Amino acid sequence: MKASLLLLLALALLLTVPMALAESRTWTSADGRTLTAELLAVEGDQVTLKTERGNFQLPLSRLSEPDQAYAKEWKAKSVAPPTSAPAPGSPAGGGDTDKSLGDFANLKPGVWPNAVSADFEVDQIEVVKEDKDAGEYVYRSPHFEFHSPLKLSTTVVREFSRIFEATFEFMKAMPIGLSPKPKEGGHYFTQLYDSMDAYYGAGGVPGSGGMFSYSWRGSEVLKSEIHVPLTSLGVEFTGTRYIVDHGKRSDTLVHEIAHQMTGRWLPVLPVWFKEGLAETVSTQRYDSGRFTLTSMDRAIREDVTERTGNDREFTMLNLETLMNLTSEEWAAALQERTGGAVNYPSANLLFYYFLRIEGDGKGSSMIEYMKAIAAGTPEAQARGEILMRGKTYAEIQDEVAKGWRSQGLQLTFR
Repeated sequence: MKASLLLLLALALLLTVPMALAESRTWTSADGRTLTAELLAVEGDQVTLKTERGNFQLPLSRLSEPDQAYAKEWKAKSVAPPTSAPAPGSPAGGGDTDKSLGDFANLKPGVWPNAVSADFEVDQIEVVKEDKDAGEYVYRSPHFEFHSPLKLSTTVVREFSRIFEATFEFMKAMPIGLSPKPKEGGHYFTQLYDSMDAYYGAGGVPGSGGMFSYSWRGSEVLKSEIHVPLTSLGVEFTGTRYIVDHGKRSDTLVHEIAHQMTGRWLPVLPVWFKEGLAETVSTQRYDSGRFTLTSMDRAIREDVTERTGNDREFTMLNLETLMNLTSEEWAAALQERTGGAVNYPSANLLFYYFLRIEGDGKGSSMIEYMKAIAAGTPEAQARGEILMRGKTYAEIQDEVAKGWRSQGLQLTFR
């Protein structure tokens, strides 16, 4: 109750200040005040708005009647099933997989490389635009397009591009059918900033080193962008030229890049899956354009226990709560001091369990679950019938604990 009151007070303050955001609109409260924000979600009688000062959830009743109608119409369009995937039982022959989501026909389950790397030459970096007056420079690596306010050498662009391209190769190599590819054969968009202040001014979350921003309407992904300050990429100015610091930690950035690689899966997958996948990728050993994948479970175990300081022990979020969390509930939990320290590793452990520990160790049930969703099966149904095999959350929880115990990690649940 107290937290809700504080949130409404914060919103009241924000409604007195008009702000500009990309792909946003002006909202009017029931008492006539305005706020510029982007609509993120509508659940029940609550609406979540994204502002430059963060995300805020409030009752629909606090908005004007036209805005309430707009939000309800937005929700109706957003929850529509993917147009290219037939609804279960439809005359279009339900059961056919939406091939734009993933490539399952050519999949070889369980076949993992020992390592993946980004190997490309300087001449593969394309200088698309150099406009000194406008402060706009555009560069392309094989799969990414970088928009920078500063002129950078192609060597510098190649060096920081390696982390993006290596993450792309990792996601492509995961034998579960993700099949990442830029929209319409283009390039993934990345906006660079010359300072942390510029990054924060554009909506970057204070304390973060980069962020992924996306939105969709129905099955169409409208926006899929990485926003990152150059300092987070290890780019430093020596006084005469820009160089790349190869010792810069990159796990947070890899997490966001992994989200971007997930593409059209984002609107149809639950939050534990999306965050767990990004965590599994970002917790692997990365060095100079190369991910080592020979001890993935160990890398996850070490990351999880490092957060708590308890060697080989972790108290995980109970599976019934974790597997039913909405994106809004996930975001709200992160506002609590310990929310991220529990939710992220919990999702990581659950995702990797289905990826490489459960059953035959080839991620077979995960693949069938994804194929069912791509064919239009509701996520809750696919989860219960395929991932959980009709078992209770308590039974699956025991199996997850047993599976991780075999990997040297003792789990309890909260």
